Amino acid sequence: MGSRHSRRRVTAQQVRLLVGAARPLGALLIVLAVFMLGTAVVGRLFADSWAGVWAMVLSALITAGSGLLLRWGSRREATENFGRRQGLLVVALAWVALGTYGGLPFLLGADFSLPDAIFEATSGFTTTGATILTEIELRLSQPLHLWRLLTHWLGGLGLVVLFVAIFPALGVGGKHMYHSEVPGPRSQGLVPRIRDTSKALWRIYLVITLAEVLLLMLAGMDPFNSIAHSFSTMGTGGFSTLNSSIAGFHNVPAEMIIVAFMVIAGMNFGLIFEASHKRSWRLLLRNTELRVYLAFYALVVVVVALNIWPLKESLLQAFRFASFQVAAVISTTGFGTDDFEVYPALSRLMLILCYFVGGSAGSTAGGMKVIRIIIIVKVLLIELRRVHRPKLVAPVMVDGRPYPASALSEVFAFITVYLLTFLVGAVLVAALDPVDLTTAFMASLACVANVGPGLGLVGPIDNYGFFSPAAKLVLSCLMLLGRLEFFTLLALLNPRFWKR
Repeated sequence: MGSRHSRRRVTAQQVRLLVGAARPLGALLIVLAVFMLGTAVVGRLFADSWAGVWAMVLSALITAGSGLLLRWGSRREATENFGRRQGLLVVALAWVALGTYGGLPFLLGADFSLPDAIFEATSGFTTTGATILTEIELRLSQPLHLWRLLTHWLGGLGLVVLFVAIFPALGVGGKHMYHSEVPGPRSQGLVPRIRDTSKALWRIYLVITLAEVLLLMLAGMDPFNSIAHSFSTMGTGGFSTLNSSIAGFHNVPAEMIIVAFMVIAGMNFGLIFEASHKRSWRLLLRNTELRVYLAFYALVVVVVALNIWPLKESLLQAFRFASFQVAAVISTTGFGTDDFEVYPALSRLMLILCYFVGGSAGSTAGGMKVIRIIIIVKVLLIELRRVHRPKLVAPVMVDGRPYPASALSEVFAFITVYLLTFLVGAVLVAALDPVDLTTAFMASLACVANVGPGLGLVGPIDNYGFFSPAAKLVLSCLMLLGRLEFFTLLALLNPRFWKR
């Protein structure tokens, strides 16, 4: 009898959680529909036909209709006690919905299969940049091109973060959603109110994106491609309007501009905001994570450039290709100007190391994040000292402040889950499809790290179109896990999450 009542209580709690998540999720779908309509309008301005426009409009109507149904079917009171669990649930469901509803334009306007549409949209919103397309120019119309690259920009800083900035009524719920989505071990607010934090981040993001658009236009790139590739760069996504990616433009000044903005996109936007707000750019130079990020990037560029020098016409050309490819991988953007799969083993190993490191916490980049690598190295150095000084008490210091013990355990838990997910993903890919070991491992790593191109059959000049529908869905899940840094999604698998 008691167990029956217990089961009823659990079921009621599950219903309350889902009902509480329905209203904000519905509003988020409406916001997504607005962006779809905007894409249809802007895409039509650049296109010479209506191809793709109606697919965007119909997708917007379906998305908005679903959002209105969710809001109509849930009560306002359900969000009054919006806590951390509801925040986690909304963010998790929101990202699944982005991959599903975001794929509608490809499904309706480009004859994608459902797994392909979900894969492409999930890759876009998670800023992974892995694609199933073999003929990008022929398959997509201008509105669909624009939507495909806009998904990077929206997913880079996070559509949920934008949603929190737009809807003040979320209150404390917005804070829980913000912390569930923003990547990195330090996602605290920059200003007292989380809504103001979200606005500040998006303002910085928009200003830097506009700056890149203008510079690319000055470098000779047409307005449409300047906008599209700025979306992709700042979101650290890597989708392009050309099969040959940035190499297809044959524009060295544009390449260098994109290199600079890829590096910027891998920086902590909160730190950029703080430096601009206080009008003290010295804050950037004092930040340990940023200094290590830039130093590591420079070191890898030098090593790769010297290593590939015999393959290029000159040392200057070697540095040109090395600086671009290293920026594309460490920022997890995934653009290409060269086939790094033919590089010597040392260069490929250095690039694989960049897959794991990634960008800074609070950036749009993927990977483990530089701050976590710094913490791990500091802990290892302390443990080495304890070998001959067992009674040593030495806190881990970052930027002159001790790092909390709870944050240290989170870092090691994250690294463990990261590696396990990468390995399990590789096993699943190999079990589902007859691919070689390099392809299985690199496809999994590239999706977990949100980079996109890898090695083997998923190299920088290849694509993911050959994978089976089941493997594509597995890889889509790996992208989501990597983008949300695992715990937001994995928490939903814990039975205690659904209990009171």
